[in-house]
Parts: sequence; C-alpha cells; structure tokens
Amino acid sequence: MKKSFNFENFISNHFKISIAFFALGLIFGIIYSINLLGFSIDSETLNPVNMRSIHISLMLYGFVPLMLSYLPFLLINKEVGVCDEGIRYLNLYTIIWYIFLVFMVISLLLGKNRGLAFYDFAYELNFLLAIAGVFYIIALYKFIKLYKVLPFWIKVCLRVVIIAPITLLILMNPIIGQVESTVTGPHGDNTLGMSLALIPIYYLIIKLLNENEFKARWNILWIIPTLFYFGTVLYRIFFEPLTYNQEWFAQYLTLLYVPLLYRWYKDSNIKIHAKKALLISILAFLFVDIEGNILFIPEIRWLFHRNDLIVAHAHVAMGIAVFFMVISMFINHIKELHKGIFLKFYLVGILGIFTVLSISGFTQAGFSTIPTDKLWILRTLFGFVAFGFIFAFIKIRTNYSKLELYNLAGIGADGLGGIFLILLASFTYPLFGFSFNGVYEYVVFTFVSLTGIIHFLALKNPNFTILTVIIRVFASAMFFALYSSNRLGIEALIICLFDLSFVFIYLIFFYNKEKLCKDLC
Repeated sequence: MKKSFNFENFISNHFKISIAFFALGLIFGIIYSINLLGFSIDSETLNPVNMRSIHISLMLYGFVPLMLSYLPFLLINKEVGVCDEGIRYLNLYTIIWYIFLVFMVISLLLGKNRGLAFYDFAYELNFLLAIAGVFYIIALYKFIKLYKVLPFWIKVCLRVVIIAPITLLILMNPIIGQVESTVTGPHGDNTLGMSLALIPIYYLIIKLLNENEFKARWNILWIIPTLFYFGTVLYRIFFEPLTYNQEWFAQYLTLLYVPLLYRWYKDSNIKIHAKKALLISILAFLFVDIEGNILFIPEIRWLFHRNDLIVAHAHVAMGIAVFFMVISMFINHIKELHKGIFLKFYLVGILGIFTVLSISGFTQAGFSTIPTDKLWILRTLFGFVAFGFIFAFIKIRTNYSKLELYNLAGIGADGLGGIFLILLASFTYPLFGFSFNGVYEYVVFTFVSLTGIIHFLALKNPNFTILTVIIRVFASAMFFALYSSNRLGIEALIICLFDLSFVFIYLIFFYNKEKLCKDLC
C-alpha cells in the first residue's frame, strides 16, 4: 500500500483554502442579517438582494460540496493508498472549482442572478463545474487503478461521476431543466431526492471512519425510497406534474432513513472525535427529516411556507447536518478541528440562529407576538458567534521584519482597499464628489485587489515584492497621464501619489539593502 505525505498536505491546504469561502459566506450572511434590521447603504453591490444570494450560494456551492467530493479519495487512501498523478488532476479539479466560486461571487455582487432560491448564479457558470468534473473523473480513474478488484461502491461512484457533468448542464438549464419547473410546488419528490443523495454519503463516511470493515444492514430502507424517487422524476418528465398527495407520499418515504441511520451508527466503530461529529450530523439530519415531514402537512405548510421557520430549517440542514458530515470526514486529518471550543462556538451560533428564526416563524404565522425585529437582532449576534469558528484556523504573528510590515501594509491598502472599493465605491465616490460609472472602475478595483494578493504572496517569497513595485510604477504613471490630460479628476492624482509613495518607500528602505546583500552573497 502506497502512502504519501503529499496527500495529507494536499488535503490540509485545500481544506484551509476552501474554509475561507465558508467564512466569506458567513460574512455575507451577517451583512444580510444586519440589512434586515434596517441598516443598509445605497451601494450597487452591497445591497440585501446580493448579500442574500451570495450567502446562500456560497453555503450551497462552496466549502461543503467541494470537501464532500473528496470523500472517495479519502476512502481509497485508507484502503489502498494514493496515486500522485491522480492528486495532480484532483488539484486541477479543485482549482477550477475555486475559479467557479470567484466568478459566482463577483457576478452575484454585480447583480447577475436568476431570482431562484437555491440556483441563483448564472447558468453559464455550470460549464466551469462541468469542466472541473472532467478532471475529477480523470483523478478518480487514476486512483482506482490501485485496486486489483474494484469494490462495488467504486463502480457505483464511477457511474455517478461520469454522468454528473452532463446531468448538471441538463438539470440546471433554464429551458429544459428541472430547476425552473420545481420552484413553486410542494417539492415532495425533490426533498426525497436531496435526502437520498445524503444516504450514500453517510454510508461512505462511516466506511471511511470505521476502524474495521463496515457491513451495512437494513438496506431495504434506502432501496424503497430510491425506486420511488426515480419513478416520480420520470413520471413528471414524461407524463404530467405530480399532485400534492403524490409528492406528499414521496416526502414521507424519507422517514425510512430514521431507523436506517440509527442501525448504521450503532453498528459503527469510530474514534471518539469523529463519532461525535458524525452523531451531530445524523441527529441534525433526522431532525430536519422529521420536521420537514410535519411541515408538509397542507394545513401546516401554508402557514409557514417561505417564512422564517423554513429559513431556520435550512440552517440546520446545511449549517449542521451537512457541515458536520464534512467535519467528521476531516477531523482525523486537520489538527485545527481538534480544538473543540471553536466547533462549540459554531454549533451554539447555528442553534441560536435556528431558535430565534423558529420563534420568528411562529410570530409570522400568527402564533406568537414577539417582535420579529428583536429576534433578528439575536439572529445577527448568533451569526457573529458562529463566525468565531474560523479563528481556529487563524494564526496571529507578533514579530515581523520591516519588509514583511511593508507587505502587510500593501495587503491592507490594496487587498482590503480593493475589496472595500468593489463593495462601497458606488456609495463613497459620490460623497467625495467623484463620478462613478460602475463599469471600468470595477476592473480597476480588481487589479488593485490583485496587487494586494501579490503582497500576500511576498510574505512567503520576498521576491514577489519587486513585482508589486513594478505594477505600482506603471499604474501611477497611467493615472497621472489620465489626470494631466483631464480624462479623470483629482481621484486619479490621489491614486498616482498613493502608489508612488509605496514605490519610494521600497526604493529608499529596501531595494539597495536587497541588492547589496545579493552582491555580497
């Protein structure tokens, strides 16, 4: 069996990169929660509609699904080892997914959304996910070559991932897909499908974490819902829409997962930390399953349809059930996850959000008189508590060299400054009397942010610092030319002088020292 430290490093690095997108999703969620309290500004990008859309999209398509997609590779690593060539293709898959997330966030920031609850980003971006899926398939093929005899779960997994890119493009298509046609009905068979998708993941996670060979029992409890799910989808595609009672019946088949997951969990033999995380996930999943079935009763459904109780339900489903699936998968690989206090912060935060939104839902349905705005204040505070989880991954240094301080200043000025301008320029420019067209400026702000990223890279490799200086020289020269030719106003001169100040600081305090040191060496 071939083991590789590169695989552990790969897992650790991408877990920490992807958790940054999760943190970003939490931030946008907190901003949206603050917006609901009446605190919003006239910003082209930082408006409640965009904030909600980005928050939901990052939660659904960011950290959680990306890390869940690593599950087959973690299991293969456990059973037969790793393939270094396969890691290369898995890395390409991951990077393209990051590119998709960047495109998704920026396009949603500028208001390009489809107005759908769970598939809000532009349809064209699904082609990036499909391309990523091709590299995922190649990576999986490279890994499974390590087996002499393919296990049954590998054969199933292969078939699923091969059809996934094409299926994605069809299902997400606004004309022929299922997305547009299922956003107004009761979604009983949709709920069954989403729940069904998690059952094999639970099986593979238990198989991954189990200390010995795991034998699944009571399989008839997932076979029956599977047959009915595909039957309802085919019926809707080829015949006619399902009636409410038909969808209701499909919805109630998810109750078969309650005894199934109980049996699997009791039969498992898993280390304590991972087993606790898995238990939290399963309990949250079963709670959502049972609550969802209750909410499907017609007399109850229309009281709570699209109010805060449903939002609370979604927070438990994604924020606890699926999130802790990922935590259980990686808790034996990521040392930061052993800091239980941060996971407790997160869990308290999400449960707090669930509680206040549930009460708010009963208020909106007429069963309570507690003011919704007061509950939303608590929702925002609990959001900050949940965000505390991220600090498990933040290491604060106190000692920096002068060159590192210079690069930190560049990160703050350009990196954070560029993000500030993207979010708030449409609001702040008019305050200072600057014109704002909202077109080319965003391109400039993006390049400003990239300079900050290069400063960040210079913390690891100081050679990148000179690149930031070169960029600033040309940028300041261009802004001076635009100012002197009266094509831009005083703001162009301010930017020119700002960049030149960084150039001169580097030349005076760092350039000669580096050159002399190089010559002496």
